[in-house]
Amino acid sequence: MLPGRIRPMTGGINLHTEPREIERKFLIARPDASFLHTLPGCQATEITQTYLIQKDTGFGRRIRKRGAPGNWNYTYTQKKKISFGERIELEHEISEIEYTALLKEADPHCHQIHKTRFCIPYQNQLLEIDLYAFSQEFATLEIELPSITTPVMLPDWLNIIEDVTDQKGYSNFALSIRLSFPVR
Repeated sequence: MLPGRIRPMTGGINLHTEPREIERKFLIARPDASFLHTLPGCQATEITQTYLIQKDTGFGRRIRKRGAPGNWNYTYTQKKKISFGERIELEHEISEIEYTALLKEADPHCHQIHKTRFCIPYQNQLLEIDLYAFSQEFATLEIELPSITTPVMLPDWLNIIEDVTDQKGYSNFALSIRLSFPVR
């Protein structure tokens, strides 16, 4: 989902009309944050992500606190995988009070994920680079696409290790269980 864009939640789920998230995900060598800040159009934001206990809907649930001290926004998200790189994503803003109440539903098998997200425009795409508090070696790059077959343009200043689209061990949910990347 693009920064600042909130997709509304709906009552019934229709796999053909619900909002889609189509993205590719890459494991990258952790770039220097000070370098990323120098790139044209770079916007950085702090994210705390908490996974909630699953319900019987088939959707994963999470809440996010995003922004900076004194300027936080909060979202509730449900996701369900449809196919390679494609998910239904239902998301809406919530209040700080709702966020705090939902923290009580945190999945006890998961840790909160703390990361800094750098959104960088590049070749008519938006690179979303996540630097995780638990890793000084690796980071991830996500690029949302109109179609999973859309060609991805990757900058030469990134050290791409592997395309990890749909590799479960690299999902944020899996990372929240281990607080580490899979052993390579």
